Amino acid sequence: FRDGLRVIGEQAFCECKALRSLAMPRTVTKLGSGAFSDCINLAKVEFNELGCRLNLAAVRFDEGALQIIGGGAFCGCKALQQETIPPSVITLGDEAFWGCRNLSIVQFSEGLDIIGEYAFYECTALRSVTVPLSVTKLGIFAFRGCTNLTEVILLGGDILLNQGFLDWGLFSGEGALNEKRFHETICVNAFHDCPLTTMKISFSERMSRLPQDCRPSIEGRIRDLRRLEITQDGTILACFPVIRRSFGCMHVKDTDNQTAESLHQVLRLISFHELKESSILIELAMWKSRLDENRARADCRTSVPDPAKTLIMEYCGFTRFLEPAIEGA
Repeated sequence: FRDGLRVIGEQAFCECKALRSLAMPRTVTKLGSGAFSDCINLAKVEFNELGCRLNLAAVRFDEGALQIIGGGAFCGCKALQQETIPPSVITLGDEAFWGCRNLSIVQFSEGLDIIGEYAFYECTALRSVTVPLSVTKLGIFAFRGCTNLTEVILLGGDILLNQGFLDWGLFSGEGALNEKRFHETICVNAFHDCPLTTMKISFSERMSRLPQDCRPSIEGRIRDLRRLEITQDGTILACFPVIRRSFGCMHVKDTDNQTAESLHQVLRLISFHELKESSILIELAMWKSRLDENRARADCRTSVPDPAKTLIMEYCGFTRFLEPAIEGA
């Protein structure tokens, strides 16, 4: 291809079974529908501007201008085993990787907006998928027939969980899962015929703000709670059961409120550490303000009185979680 090429059209190289390699400039912004579908022997992709040659068994679209991977672009490319979608891509078209039966690893990047219908239909080697927070539409049957897909992680806790619950826990009267928002964003039929038992939603923002030495106690507690998991990087995953209905339909629901109860305990523990850190900072500030050349430094120390702690809790939103503990102090 010549430098400056921006679009590779629909079915441009469909069923070119003798095609074994291609050189693609970084200026390409769109791969049309079916552009390389059924190119079963395509084994090498070269991005000329970068001098980068890639085996199709481990394709990575380098960051650049590419924004759209059209419908069926790599449909039936049976040699494909791994794929990384760069942040520049915002749309992954319908049937983009339909029938790539050896595709076992897919890595999406933040910035991806749409995963089209049947995008990974019958990609039977897929076992785990992580959907970025930026995805606003997950098309119907996007992962249908992925018969080994047993784990789906949704990086959208701030959107998919009820804000009232995140602020007040069980005291809010709301469940943990925002079911309306969940089903607006995630078409559960996207995972039709997948052997899923739970959907995992990330919850890590407040945890990430805590000092490192506060986290081990919370992580240890999480491992003892039902329907919660924690990843190696410290991300908390809230697991919501998948309920099977007629005709293969699925519904995600916090049965018996078990996930909410476990999350409430974690939120309470996080709030305790947040209050503790806030109190330490205030005590240090008070100590510094009381330093006197004529007094020993230890004599200048003071603690935050309980009424002040209550004010801190109200200001920081901890009251409903920790008020009973303070009253009993």
